[in-house]
Amino acid sequence: FDAGAHTITAGLDYSLRNWDGRFYTNGTPGAVSLDDTDTENYAIFLKDTFRTGKLEWNLGLRYDDTEITSDNTMDPSNDYSELNGYISGTYHADENTRYFAGIGKSSRVPDARELYIRMMGVQQGTPTLDCTKNYEVDMGMEKKFENATFKAKVFYSMLEDFIAYNASNTSHYFENVDATIYGVEFSGSYIASASFYVDYGISYQRGEKEDPLTGQTDTDLPEIPPLKFNAALNYLYDDSLSFRAEVIAADEWSDYDQDNGEQELDAYAVLNLKGTKQFNKHFALTVGVDNVFDETYATANTYKDLTLLGVPGDDVMLLNEPGRYFYANLKYTF
Repeated sequence: FDAGAHTITAGLDYSLRNWDGRFYTNGTPGAVSLDDTDTENYAIFLKDTFRTGKLEWNLGLRYDDTEITSDNTMDPSNDYSELNGYISGTYHADENTRYFAGIGKSSRVPDARELYIRMMGVQQGTPTLDCTKNYEVDMGMEKKFENATFKAKVFYSMLEDFIAYNASNTSHYFENVDATIYGVEFSGSYIASASFYVDYGISYQRGEKEDPLTGQTDTDLPEIPPLKFNAALNYLYDDSLSFRAEVIAADEWSDYDQDNGEQELDAYAVLNLKGTKQFNKHFALTVGVDNVFDETYATANTYKDLTLLGVPGDDVMLLNEPGRYFYANLKYTF
């Protein structure tokens, strides 16, 4: 609803998520890994948007109450209550330049697997986990030029009670640890002519635990990708035919959580090509080839908590991305 210069949104939110886990061997049911578990959430939220001169403001508050209960009487119930919120502002310096900044808090409760999962008779979940709280600051700017755009953004995130997987433990593999994540990204476009334009993006993140996990020395956070870059050349032959050549590249993994199964991955660069033909207002055909030079590369590391198949010993799987492949899509719009 509107109240003067304010646009206010208020509401209630409810969700119920159910988990069940069981091992199967060749389709035959085996031991239970996760008993029937409900995650029930009630929330109330309020948002406000308003403008004062060249400043545009966004504010929000949300209160969550979450209860997690298991049918297994040996698993204790967990109740989490958190007040989250944010405030962000955008300063429109002129019609081509704007600056933005924001600060906020969010949270997530442990899922049923992190709390209660069992494997081969071992209690892998940790029923005493706290929920993770994220306190974050973001800022950046956007600029439009006559034939180009540019956007820059930085963020700093303080994670309280981050839920981490500890492969050194013999049971209760998940534990809380304080951590930080920070990063920067740049993106933009350049119009070279009526037919050619370029778009690009580059991002870098770094994640660190405040202290090593129990029995470990590595303070690198898992699943934090290295420096990544993408750029594309776009050609518009006419209103109905376009082509795109895209390069996606990433640096080697030099910062990774070795204690929990991550490893150094090589840098890579791949080329993707595609063309789109619009036949009329209803039909469009897209054909393309991804990974033109059939490069072997991986974008996801070998974190021990991300297991698809049982692997003997302490080995972990590394799944490469697809090699060269061709595709065609026909789209009908009505």
